[in-house]
Amino acid sequence: MLSRFHTFSASFLLLGATLLAHGYEADVDSAWVASQNGGSTEINDGNTDEPAPACIGDGCDGTETATTSTATPSDGSSSDQGSGEPQNSGESQNSDEGQAANTATCTGDGCDSTATQPKDSLAIAKVDSSEYCTPADSLLPECMDDDDDDTYSRYLQENAEQFQARKEGFSRKIRLGFRAAGGMNMVLFGKKTDNWGLGIEGSAGIFAKMPFFVRKLSIVPELDFDYRGYNFESSTDYSENEASIDMFLFEIPVILQFSPDEEGFFAGVGFDLGLKLSSNSEFKQEVDTGKKIEKDKRKNTLPTSGVELGAVVNLGYAFTQHFVVDVRVVQYFNNLLNEKAVAETDIMGSKLFTFHTTLGVSFML
Repeated sequence: MLSRFHTFSASFLLLGATLLAHGYEADVDSAWVASQNGGSTEINDGNTDEPAPACIGDGCDGTETATTSTATPSDGSSSDQGSGEPQNSGESQNSDEGQAANTATCTGDGCDSTATQPKDSLAIAKVDSSEYCTPADSLLPECMDDDDDDTYSRYLQENAEQFQARKEGFSRKIRLGFRAAGGMNMVLFGKKTDNWGLGIEGSAGIFAKMPFFVRKLSIVPELDFDYRGYNFESSTDYSENEASIDMFLFEIPVILQFSPDEEGFFAGVGFDLGLKLSSNSEFKQEVDTGKKIEKDKRKNTLPTSGVELGAVVNLGYAFTQHFVVDVRVVQYFNNLLNEKAVAETDIMGSKLFTFHTTLGVSFML
């Protein structure tokens, strides 16, 4: 029994010495090591140049390789997984790569709207954004084709044509203005007109210049407040007579005006409507009886018509778009006097179709 124990002890010691002499090898599954180490059964203990396995663990399927990915620290430096020591020789290159990574464009499904585009991606963004351009965006820089250099020129031309169309039609704006005028009147046509001389008149009012279908034509309605004075003188062997009429009225001319351009000469024709506001007359008479001279003065014995209607011709020159000078003539077709109500013998039966000439200055807004 003792001999058998000694024999077993000697065998055990011999086995231990053998193991110490040949070194200890770990009990590792060589097939598992090969699947995790790129097909090699050698375990990487960190002393070789071969990189560590790309995937170690139960979740690996054996298709990963050691060169699939390498972790990069956030400071831009890299380290060797095999040795665990930093590689100083590649520090500058990795730093540049880190900066580029900070500006890389995110293209995956997990990216958010805060992803930063690269600095040199302006041309790329211009091309990519053109996919979302609509015909209404055709003039935006990112939506313009490089081979279509005349797009902007066509845009200017189209706008010029539209502006011209607005000038030629009713889409033009209405312009307002103020006109002041002064002049004289006389009686050229009618019956018993020889003794009527020159009279003075003045007016002031507002007008509107509106387009009339085509660019060169405008319709110009006006509203003026007028004063008119008429004079009468006659003489016989035994008497001398003088008469004067003062009238205040609203004058409403409507003129169709032809203007080749905004500035320069223009001409117009139309009609004029006069509405009497008030009228005063005075008749003075001196009679020589041979013994003495008798003087008489009578008021409002020469009543006038309440409405006047005539034709207008207007010629003028626009120095600027805002300052205009014109000459206007008006010929009335109705009798100035209310013929049935005239109480002076020398004027009874007179028909006075008056003629008016005024020089006007206009200021347009």
